[in-house]
Amino acid sequence: MKVIVWSAAGVLILLGLLTVWMPIPTGVPLLAAGAVLILGSSRQAARWLRGHRRSWHPLDAAMTWVEDRAPRTLASVLRRSRPRRKVPPLSVLPPARRRDPHPGA
Repeated sequence: MKVIVWSAAGVLILLGLLTVWMPIPTGVPLLAAGAVLILGSSRQAARWLRGHRRSWHPLDAAMTWVEDRAPRTLASVLRRSRPRRKVPPLSVLPPARRRDPHPGA
C-alpha cells in the first residue's frame, strides 16, 4: 500500500512541477497534494518537516495558517509535523501564570 501512495505522490509532484509555470494555477495544488500524501504515509517525512518548521518560523507560520483553514482530515495530517514546544518549568513562569497544583487546599 505504501508503494502505491508514494507512487501517486510522486506523480502528483511531477505533474505539479511541470504545470507550476502555467498561467492556470494547477501546479501548487498538485504539489501540496503530493506533499500531504507523503506526510500522511511517512513518519520520517513528518520528522523532517517538523525540524524545518522548528528552525524556520515563516514556514511554521504558513503551515499553521493552512492547518487552521484546511478540512479536518488534511489538518490532522499537517498537525503531525508541528514542532513540539518545550514547556518551561513552573519556576520560570511569572507568578500570574503559575498554577497552584492544589487549589483551595
